[in-house]
Amino acid sequence: MQFLVDQLAHAGMSEREARVYLVSLSLGKASVQEIAHASQMTRTTVYNVVDAIVERGLMQAVDVDGKRLLIAESPEKIVQMLKRQAEELIGKIDIVESALPEFIALENQKKGRPRVYFFEGKKGIVQLAKRYEETTADFYEIVPFDALREFFDEHEFDSHKETVCKNRMTGKIIIVADKPPIESMKRVHQRFGWEVRYLETGSSPLSGHISVKGDEIYGFSYDGIPIGVVIENESIAGAMRQVFELAWESAVSEVSFPASR
Repeated sequence: MQFLVDQLAHAGMSEREARVYLVSLSLGKASVQEIAHASQMTRTTVYNVVDAIVERGLMQAVDVDGKRLLIAESPEKIVQMLKRQAEELIGKIDIVESALPEFIALENQKKGRPRVYFFEGKKGIVQLAKRYEETTADFYEIVPFDALREFFDEHEFDSHKETVCKNRMTGKIIIVADKPPIESMKRVHQRFGWEVRYLETGSSPLSGHISVKGDEIYGFSYDGIPIGVVIENESIAGAMRQVFELAWESAVSEVSFPASR
Protein backbone atom coordinates (compact mmCIF):
# COMPACT_ATOMS: atom_id res chain seq x y z
CA MET A 1 0.00 0.00 0.00
CA GLN A 2 2.89 2.38 0.69
CA PHE A 3 3.62 2.60 -3.04
CA LEU A 4 0.07 3.80 -3.72
CA VAL A 5 0.26 6.20 -0.78
CA ASP A 6 3.40 7.70 -2.30
CA GLN A 7 1.71 8.03 -5.70
CA LEU A 8 -1.27 9.83 -4.19
CA ALA A 9 1.13 12.24 -2.51
CA HIS A 10 1.95 13.46 -6.04
CA ALA A 11 -1.75 14.28 -6.39
CA GLY A 12 -1.51 16.55 -3.36
CA MET A 13 -2.85 14.20 -0.70
CA SER A 14 -1.32 13.94 2.75
CA GLU A 15 -0.29 10.46 3.93
CA ARG A 16 -3.40 10.19 6.15
CA GLU A 17 -5.69 11.28 3.33
CA ALA A 18 -4.08 8.76 0.98
CA ARG A 19 -4.45 5.90 3.50
CA VAL A 20 -8.09 6.70 4.27
CA TYR A 21 -8.89 7.02 0.56
CA LEU A 22 -7.23 3.68 -0.28
CA VAL A 23 -8.94 1.88 2.61
CA SER A 24 -12.30 3.31 1.58
CA LEU A 25 -11.62 2.33 -2.04
CA SER A 26 -10.88 -1.27 -1.00
CA LEU A 27 -13.88 -1.56 1.35
CA GLY A 28 -16.50 -0.07 -0.96
CA LYS A 29 -19.33 1.35 1.18
CA ALA A 30 -18.01 1.66 4.73
CA SER A 31 -18.67 3.54 7.94
CA VAL A 32 -16.17 5.82 9.63
CA GLN A 33 -15.69 3.17 12.31
CA GLU A 34 -14.86 0.51 9.71
CA ILE A 35 -12.41 2.82 7.93
CA ALA A 36 -10.81 3.78 11.25
CA HIS A 37 -10.35 0.13 12.17
CA ALA A 38 -8.89 -0.84 8.78
CA SER A 39 -6.56 2.17 8.63
CA GLN A 40 -5.56 1.89 12.30
CA MET A 41 -6.54 5.49 13.02
CA THR A 42 -8.87 6.99 15.61
CA ARG A 43 -12.42 7.81 14.55
CA THR A 44 -11.83 11.50 15.32
CA THR A 45 -8.84 11.55 12.97
CA VAL A 46 -10.77 9.72 10.24
CA TYR A 47 -13.71 12.15 10.53
CA ASN A 48 -11.36 15.08 9.91
CA VAL A 49 -9.56 13.33 7.06
CA VAL A 50 -12.82 12.24 5.42
CA ASP A 51 -14.11 15.82 5.46
CA ALA A 52 -10.96 16.93 3.60
CA ILE A 53 -11.31 14.16 1.00
CA VAL A 54 -15.02 14.88 0.49
CA GLU A 55 -14.15 18.54 -0.04
CA ARG A 56 -11.73 17.48 -2.77
CA GLY A 57 -14.60 15.66 -4.46
CA LEU A 58 -12.89 12.27 -4.12
CA MET A 59 -15.30 10.72 -1.61
CA GLN A 60 -19.02 10.95 -1.03
CA ALA A 61 -21.32 10.13 1.85
CA VAL A 62 -24.53 8.14 1.32
CA ASP A 63 -27.36 7.25 3.69
CA VAL A 64 -28.15 3.53 3.88
CA ASP A 65 -30.95 2.56 6.28
CA GLY A 66 -30.27 5.65 8.36
CA LYS A 67 -26.56 4.90 8.55
CA ARG A 68 -23.95 7.24 7.04
CA LEU A 69 -21.60 5.32 4.79
CA LEU A 70 -18.65 6.58 2.75
CA ILE A 71 -17.70 5.69 -0.82
CA ALA A 72 -14.38 6.59 -2.45
CA GLU A 73 -14.63 7.99 -5.98
CA SER A 74 -12.90 6.14 -8.81
CA PRO A 75 -9.14 6.80 -9.16
CA GLU A 76 -9.95 8.03 -12.68
CA LYS A 77 -11.51 11.07 -11.06
CA ILE A 78 -8.12 11.91 -9.52
CA VAL A 79 -6.60 11.93 -13.01
CA GLN A 80 -9.45 14.12 -14.29
CA MET A 81 -8.98 16.49 -11.35
CA LEU A 82 -5.23 16.79 -12.02
CA LYS A 83 -5.80 17.41 -15.74
CA ARG A 84 -8.31 20.15 -14.91
CA GLN A 85 -5.86 21.73 -12.47
CA ALA A 86 -3.12 21.54 -15.13
CA GLU A 87 -5.36 23.29 -17.68
CA GLU A 88 -6.20 26.01 -15.16
CA LEU A 89 -2.51 26.45 -14.35
CA ILE A 90 -1.58 26.72 -18.03
CA GLY A 91 -4.29 29.36 -18.43
CA LYS A 92 -2.86 31.35 -15.52
CA ILE A 93 0.66 31.02 -16.93
CA ASP A 94 -0.52 32.31 -20.33
CA ILE A 95 -2.20 35.32 -18.71
CA VAL A 96 0.86 36.29 -16.68
CA GLU A 97 3.26 35.49 -19.54
CA SER A 98 1.34 37.76 -21.92
CA ALA A 99 1.95 40.66 -19.53
CA LEU A 100 5.60 39.73 -18.89
CA PRO A 101 7.04 42.50 -21.11
CA GLU A 102 5.07 45.06 -19.10
CA PHE A 103 6.27 43.60 -15.80
CA ILE A 104 9.90 43.59 -16.95
CA ALA A 105 9.66 47.17 -18.17
CA LEU A 106 8.17 48.22 -14.84
CA GLU A 107 10.92 46.38 -12.97
CA ASN A 108 13.61 48.13 -14.99
CA GLN A 109 11.96 51.54 -14.99
CA LYS A 110 14.17 54.41 -13.91
CA LYS A 111 13.70 58.12 -14.39
CA GLY A 112 14.81 59.12 -17.87
CA ARG A 113 15.59 55.55 -18.89
CA PRO A 114 13.77 54.17 -21.96
CA ARG A 115 11.29 51.37 -21.39
CA VAL A 116 11.89 48.40 -23.64
CA TYR A 117 9.40 45.58 -24.30
CA PHE A 118 10.27 42.37 -26.17
CA PHE A 119 7.88 40.02 -27.96
CA GLU A 120 8.73 36.73 -29.68
CA GLY A 121 7.05 34.35 -32.11
CA LYS A 122 3.85 34.76 -34.12
CA LYS A 123 1.80 35.00 -30.93
CA GLY A 124 4.07 37.74 -29.61
CA ILE A 125 3.89 39.71 -32.87
CA VAL A 126 0.08 39.52 -32.87
CA GLN A 127 0.07 40.72 -29.26
CA LEU A 128 2.38 43.59 -30.20
CA ALA A 129 0.11 44.50 -33.13
CA LYS A 130 -2.82 44.77 -30.70
CA ARG A 131 -0.78 47.06 -28.47
CA TYR A 132 -0.02 49.14 -31.56
CA GLU A 133 -3.73 49.39 -32.35
CA GLU A 134 -4.47 50.66 -28.83
CA THR A 135 -1.93 53.51 -29.08
CA THR A 136 -3.89 56.36 -30.64
CA ALA A 137 -1.07 58.67 -31.78
CA ASP A 138 -0.34 59.38 -35.46
CA PHE A 139 2.19 56.99 -37.00
CA TYR A 140 5.14 57.03 -39.36
CA GLU A 141 5.95 53.63 -40.82
CA ILE A 142 8.50 51.88 -43.03
CA VAL A 143 7.00 48.62 -44.27
CA PRO A 144 8.78 45.65 -45.92
CA PHE A 145 5.79 44.88 -48.12
CA ASP A 146 6.70 41.36 -49.27
CA ALA A 147 7.87 40.15 -45.83
CA LEU A 148 4.75 41.57 -44.17
CA ARG A 149 2.35 39.91 -46.61
CA GLU A 150 4.12 36.56 -46.16
CA PHE A 151 3.88 36.79 -42.38
CA PHE A 152 0.25 37.91 -41.99
CA ASP A 153 -2.58 36.37 -43.95
CA GLU A 154 -4.83 38.80 -45.80
CA HIS A 155 -7.62 38.66 -43.21
CA GLU A 156 -5.25 39.43 -40.30
CA PHE A 157 -3.64 42.30 -42.18
CA ASP A 158 -6.96 43.85 -43.25
CA SER A 159 -8.39 43.50 -39.72
CA HIS A 160 -5.33 45.27 -38.29
CA LYS A 161 -5.69 48.18 -40.73
CA GLU A 162 -9.41 48.51 -40.06
CA THR A 163 -8.81 48.75 -36.29
CA VAL A 164 -6.10 51.38 -36.74
CA CYS A 165 -8.45 53.38 -38.98
CA LYS A 166 -11.38 53.03 -36.55
CA ASN A 167 -9.20 54.54 -33.82
CA ARG A 168 -8.88 57.67 -36.01
CA MET A 169 -5.14 57.34 -36.52
CA THR A 170 -3.50 59.24 -39.36
CA GLY A 171 -0.19 58.21 -40.79
CA LYS A 172 2.52 58.20 -43.41
CA ILE A 173 3.73 54.90 -44.83
CA ILE A 174 6.82 54.13 -46.91
CA ILE A 175 6.38 50.87 -48.80
CA VAL A 176 9.65 49.07 -49.57
CA ALA A 177 9.38 46.40 -52.28
CA ASP A 178 11.02 45.15 -55.49
CA LYS A 179 8.10 46.52 -57.49
CA PRO A 180 5.56 49.13 -56.39
CA PRO A 181 2.34 47.45 -55.20
CA ILE A 182 0.31 50.22 -56.80
CA GLU A 183 -3.15 48.78 -56.21
CA SER A 184 -2.45 48.05 -52.53
CA MET A 185 -0.99 51.54 -52.02
CA LYS A 186 -3.94 53.17 -53.77
CA ARG A 187 -6.45 51.14 -51.75
CA VAL A 188 -4.75 52.04 -48.44
CA HIS A 189 -4.82 55.74 -49.31
CA GLN A 190 -8.42 55.75 -50.53
CA ARG A 191 -9.83 53.52 -47.77
CA PHE A 192 -7.92 54.89 -44.77
CA GLY A 193 -6.68 58.30 -45.86
CA TRP A 194 -3.04 57.52 -45.08
CA GLU A 195 -0.24 58.98 -47.18
CA VAL A 196 1.77 56.30 -48.96
CA ARG A 197 5.06 56.44 -50.85
CA TYR A 198 7.23 53.79 -52.49
CA LEU A 199 10.95 53.01 -52.18
CA GLU A 200 12.60 50.32 -54.25
CA THR A 201 14.32 47.49 -52.37
CA GLY A 202 18.09 47.89 -52.37
CA SER A 203 20.72 45.18 -52.83
CA SER A 204 19.23 43.06 -50.02
CA PRO A 205 15.53 42.53 -49.17
CA LEU A 206 14.14 44.45 -46.21
CA SER A 207 12.65 42.22 -43.52
CA GLY A 208 12.53 44.73 -40.66
CA HIS A 209 9.42 46.82 -40.06
CA ILE A 210 9.67 50.12 -38.16
CA SER A 211 6.93 52.43 -36.94
CA VAL A 212 6.99 55.55 -34.77
CA LYS A 213 3.84 56.44 -32.81
CA GLY A 214 3.86 59.20 -30.23
CA ASP A 215 6.73 58.48 -27.85
CA GLU A 216 7.01 54.85 -28.93
CA ILE A 217 9.10 53.08 -31.55
CA TYR A 218 7.86 49.70 -32.79
CA GLY A 219 10.25 47.29 -34.47
CA PHE A 220 9.34 43.98 -36.10
CA SER A 221 11.69 41.38 -37.58
CA TYR A 222 10.13 38.66 -39.72
CA ASP A 223 13.34 36.65 -40.35
CA GLY A 224 13.62 33.25 -38.63
CA ILE A 225 11.88 33.45 -35.26
CA PRO A 226 9.71 36.61 -35.45
CA ILE A 227 10.74 39.25 -32.93
CA GLY A 228 9.06 42.50 -31.90
CA VAL A 229 10.31 45.32 -29.71
CA VAL A 230 8.84 48.54 -28.35
CA ILE A 231 10.98 51.40 -27.08
CA GLU A 232 9.25 54.13 -25.07
CA ASN A 233 11.31 57.31 -25.06
CA GLU A 234 10.38 60.80 -26.25
CA SER A 235 13.87 61.77 -27.46
CA ILE A 236 14.53 58.55 -29.38
CA ALA A 237 11.06 58.66 -30.94
CA GLY A 238 11.64 62.27 -32.00
CA ALA A 239 14.98 61.37 -33.60
CA MET A 240 13.38 58.45 -35.46
CA ARG A 241 10.65 60.75 -36.79
CA GLN A 242 13.34 63.01 -38.25
CA VAL A 243 15.02 60.00 -39.87
CA PHE A 244 11.65 58.98 -41.28
CA GLU A 245 11.08 62.45 -42.75
CA LEU A 246 14.44 62.22 -44.55
CA ALA A 247 13.41 58.85 -45.99
CA TRP A 248 9.99 60.29 -46.84
CA GLU A 249 11.51 63.11 -48.89
CA SER A 250 13.79 60.69 -50.73
CA ALA A 251 10.75 58.57 -51.61
CA VAL A 252 9.23 61.30 -53.80
CA SER A 253 8.27 59.55 -57.05
CA GLU A 254 5.39 58.95 -59.41
CA VAL A 255 4.27 56.11 -57.14
CA SER A 256 2.80 58.13 -54.28
CA PHE A 257 -0.70 58.58 -52.90
CA PRO A 258 -1.55 61.39 -52.95
CA ALA A 259 0.68 62.16 -55.92
CA SER A 260 3.99 63.84 -54.94
CA ARG A 261 4.64 67.31 -56.21
